[in-house]
Amino acid sequence: MIVRSFFIIFSALICLFNSMAYGDIGADDIKARVNVFMDDHIALLAEDYGDNVRIEYSINNLDSRLAMKDCPDELETELKSRNNIGRVNIRVSCNEQNPWSLYVPVEVDLYRPIVTTLIPVAKGEIISRSVLEMREMDISRLNGTYFTQMDDVTGMQAKRPLRADKPVTANYLEPPLLIRKGEQVQMTARSGGLVVKIAGVALTDGHKGEQISVRNNQSKRVVEARVSGPGQVAIQL
Repeated sequence: MIVRSFFIIFSALICLFNSMAYGDIGADDIKARVNVFMDDHIALLAEDYGDNVRIEYSINNLDSRLAMKDCPDELETELKSRNNIGRVNIRVSCNEQNPWSLYVPVEVDLYRPIVTTLIPVAKGEIISRSVLEMREMDISRLNGTYFTQMDDVTGMQAKRPLRADKPVTANYLEPPLLIRKGEQVQMTARSGGLVVKIAGVALTDGHKGEQISVRNNQSKRVVEARVSGPGQVAIQL
């Protein structure tokens, strides 16, 4: 009887020791490991985007009942998303005796000063600095290419209406229309040191750098020319 009691007590101690040595990893442990990873991730983001940024993140709620098998070695963490801001997934894994892994969603918000509209801008309007302002905004879920310098936007033409207090993105802009269909233009042809200038009429609208059709006023011949400035086109000889 004494031997049997001793065996039962000894077995219980062994189980207790094992549970202490290899206890379950809970939600708080996982969250703590993700926090360590995110500290490094934010430091890298600050290097990529510059000093004039503000970065915040929040870890989605984990089930308090979460219990993963203990890992003899340190847990591994890595970013498992195409993007590094916005909604990202962090994989936490143990690659030892009994491997396991889980994914933790994290919301990463990155704020920086970008060009925004101060007032509404109509389609076709040439954008001036007076309708723009720099404002700190969260770019993590911003669609399209944004701008950090007003000079990159000033002088561009609104391709579509822009609402007030909104980020200005590249898909809303286009180079200003320099030539309109039916407008008289000057065609310039160069060949070595020879320069010939001929009057013509534009048959299509044209932005800077675009190729348009132009009719020679004298010969009535239609040629292709590249828009070089307001009322100016260049012909390749």
